[in-house]
Amino acid sequence: MQPQSSVDSPQSQSEQQPSKITWFSQWFPGFSAGLMSGVISVLKAISLAALVFSGGLSNQISLGVGIVLMSNVLIRLVVSLTSSYPGVISNPQPEQIAILALIATSIESRMAGTATTEEIVVTVVGAIALTSMLTGAFSLVLGWLKVGELIRFIPYPVVGGFLAGTGWLLLKGAFHMLADVSLTWTQLPDLFTLDVLPHWLSGLGFAIALLLISRRFTQFWVMPALCLGAIALFYGILTATQTSIATASANGWFLADLGSSSGGMWQPITLTALPQMNGGVILDQLGSMAVVVVLTSLSLLLSASALELATDQDIDLNRELKSLGIANLVSGLSGGMPGTHSLSSSVLAYKMGGRNRLTGISAAAIFIVALVLGPFFVAYLPKPIIGGLLLFLGLSLLLEWLFDAWFTLPRADYGVVVLILVFIGVVGFLEGVGVGLIATIILFVLNYSQTRIAKHVLSGSSYTSHVSRPQHQETLIREKGDQVYILELQGFIFFGTANRLLNQIRQRLTDPDLEPLHFVILDFRLVSGLDSSAVLSFVKLKQLGRKQGLRLVFTHLHRRTEKMLRQGGCLEEDDPICQVFADLDRGMEWCEAQILESVTWRRGRFMPLTLQLQRVFSDPDQVAPFTKYLERSQLAAGDWLFRQHTKADSLYFVESGQVSTLLELDRKQTVRVQTLGAGTIVGEIAFYTRTEHETSAIADQSTILYRLSAENLQQMQQDDPQAAAAFQEFMISLLANRLAQSQKEIKNLLL
Repeated sequence: MQPQSSVDSPQSQSEQQPSKITWFSQWFPGFSAGLMSGVISVLKAISLAALVFSGGLSNQISLGVGIVLMSNVLIRLVVSLTSSYPGVISNPQPEQIAILALIATSIESRMAGTATTEEIVVTVVGAIALTSMLTGAFSLVLGWLKVGELIRFIPYPVVGGFLAGTGWLLLKGAFHMLADVSLTWTQLPDLFTLDVLPHWLSGLGFAIALLLISRRFTQFWVMPALCLGAIALFYGILTATQTSIATASANGWFLADLGSSSGGMWQPITLTALPQMNGGVILDQLGSMAVVVVLTSLSLLLSASALELATDQDIDLNRELKSLGIANLVSGLSGGMPGTHSLSSSVLAYKMGGRNRLTGISAAAIFIVALVLGPFFVAYLPKPIIGGLLLFLGLSLLLEWLFDAWFTLPRADYGVVVLILVFIGVVGFLEGVGVGLIATIILFVLNYSQTRIAKHVLSGSSYTSHVSRPQHQETLIREKGDQVYILELQGFIFFGTANRLLNQIRQRLTDPDLEPLHFVILDFRLVSGLDSSAVLSFVKLKQLGRKQGLRLVFTHLHRRTEKMLRQGGCLEEDDPICQVFADLDRGMEWCEAQILESVTWRRGRFMPLTLQLQRVFSDPDQVAPFTKYLERSQLAAGDWLFRQHTKADSLYFVESGQVSTLLELDRKQTVRVQTLGAGTIVGEIAFYTRTEHETSAIADQSTILYRLSAENLQQMQQDDPQAAAAFQEFMISLLANRLAQSQKEIKNLLL
């Protein structure tokens, strides 16, 4: 026996190596992408914290930074572990923070002078936490009910106007933080004093540089490189000018002294702090909180949709809602802020190869490090860099929705965006969103009222019923067909579109180039619903019909629509103006019958088959020899002439009475295909194609028919070729006319 070597063989090493490489290649990109995303996001998070805790709350900036950092940790961890897309990164977004800043400012201004600083801070943190919990609960409910798609109904211009308004609020907050001056007409001159001008100009210069370079270069390292370079430049200037950090801090070039500010970096809300909260002031902010709640779900929807396109992966929206709901609840219970999916961070991580759950976890780790470093880490960040980041975020949103949107949005939608922005800037945030919603509703009504409510507009000369009649009657119907005006309606009908329909019928009534209008058929097969205000227009149409001698025919009415028309007084029992039929074919059949009834010779007149054939045969002398080959039969009402799928060996001439062809479906259901009266032919298609009958034929009333069998036709062709030729010429003419009529109907439907 040879001793077993303790050293792995080359083969075993080669077997183990791929697994190590595979693990490294799978997880390291996600780890590195998360770290890079975390570094970029920490600087943004600090700038957003400074936006919320500004003005009278600026001495609590350490607490604000801690809240934002901890919120990022919790939201990123929970979403990373529960999302349907493993590489997603979530955190508080600028648009959410902007509204939270409004809430904080409102609370501070209302409680200032009547409450202690601690009571104000606790109330602000409580309002932030309540917003997060409401946001989480709303997202969870949407996810559990699987109705996340409802968020899609929020108009896109409102979203754009809201984001543009957010950009303006970020801009205002950044200037207030940099210069301690509000962007109002009264304080505007203060921006240009010598001691204030350098503060905001330096931040604005950094923001413009970020904006221009980031729009030109999209590599992941651009943002952190610019931030680090700007920080290095700032300290280089301090060194060159021999300015100490203490002097620079005293002159306002750094954030507040975090080490001495009260409250520490982060503290969860305790039960002992609850009595210090002002519940009434918090409840007054429910309107702004509601905006955050809806905005978060909407932002999730937009981000998830864009992320699906960027990553070519399906994302379960309802699962994302539940995932984000849990994350925001956890953040709220910890006194943190709400968050949602970050499209830019998630796409950046995807491009760097971060496509697993380690991406979000490693990004959260960076925020934990920032929390541990605490005041020392944040105290030395220059205020122009933090304020410049805020300006960059605000300018980016304004540039996107005021400049880029000009080239992509319709002018009316762009106008709504600008309108919302103006109202947010002049009046208030909620007022701006409300005005935007009203404006989009008005635009929708105006635009929808211009849509084509009638999918097809036909006349009785271009569209006929499935009732087959003698050729002279069909000719008469086509000649008088313009008396019938057919409108196949579509979509949802409300007062705007219904009024347009009324005007369209009025215009047709006054057209001097067409036959006087006697019948209007309104087909509701493609109508999804009817607004109660639209019923008034149909009542006006009925009044117009009474004055003009017009008959209205309603077809394919859905039960709810018919009920609304009856309740509104448009439809009545034994109505002389309005008729209701199951479908368009039966409604058209009734109109055709009314046209024929108006011809006095049509009423009650019986015509033998020989006389009928003499009207249509090119050589009437051939009728008598032809009829010798026909066999007379009589059917009572309800008798079957032939059944579906039986072999066709004969065709039938209807001398009197009426026959209907039916398509027999499963469960003993039938659909009428055609109705044939005196002077028509039944079963000719299957007879000539020598196939089975596609439909069944039944007598609707006592009917007299004449049968031509295949054997008799063959015998006639041998014994009397002239009679056979006359018959074949008649059949060719009949089928050609049908084909021409069908082509005409198709052409009109395609127009």
